[in-house]
Amino acid sequence: MDYTVSKELAQFLEGSPSCFHAVENMKKPLLNENFVELQENQKWHIQPGGRYFVTRNGSSLIAFTIPQHGFKGMRIMASHGDSPTFKIKENPELETDGHYIRLNVERYGGMLCAPWFDRPLSVAGRVIIKDPSSGSFISKLVNIDRDLVLIPNLAIHMNREANNGYKYNAQKDMLPLYGDLAAKGTFMQTITEAAGAAESDILGHDLFLYNREKASIWGASGEFISCGRLDDLQCAFVASPNNSVIFIKRISLIIYLISQ
Repeated sequence: MDYTVSKELAQFLEGSPSCFHAVENMKKPLLNENFVELQENQKWHIQPGGRYFVTRNGSSLIAFTIPQHGFKGMRIMASHGDSPTFKIKENPELETDGHYIRLNVERYGGMLCAPWFDRPLSVAGRVIIKDPSSGSFISKLVNIDRDLVLIPNLAIHMNREANNGYKYNAQKDMLPLYGDLAAKGTFMQTITEAAGAAESDILGHDLFLYNREKASIWGASGEFISCGRLDDLQCAFVASPNNSVIFIKRISLIIYLISQ
């Protein structure tokens, strides 16, 4: 069996820990296929036979082609590039039992909670920085590319009914463990170091947990693939120019719908 596409998909998934990273990765094949990036705040000069794309908020991407000799129809391919996860709240550090620091999170998207337990997790997303020299606002991607946090499962002797069904409380059961008391006050320092900025210059953030486990190609003949963020980045992946001949030859409009 040829695993080329599966390996490329795995690489794309592992390199897209947040929707913002996914958009950046989806821009690359478009640029390789001579698509021109447009800016929403500038006047567009669209030409017959041209290929173009535009992004919004760093989380949405629309690419389209213009026929050389007029429209005969329109074909649209769409997908979303965000995935169910946990979003980190502002001022997220929570001191627990006088011993530990956990991070305050909220559920993002429809999800299964159980698979998040006892897995190596990290944090990725973007921060909004005020450039001290120009005073302008800059969006910068961050990825703490190491095992940083974990959501520990409760031992069975502390919940004898765990195997009979349990309703997880995101604010009680799903808060990731970040460190001991010595880690207090260091989370945003970790983020600012990854962003290459001063903590005082960060005005806000959109940060999410992501599963650090590598993609796995498995099955009797390697016919299956497992990886975090399959929902729904696999659809965005197959819609890119490198993976869809239909896109280049026949599709006139493709929309990547990412979280706004």
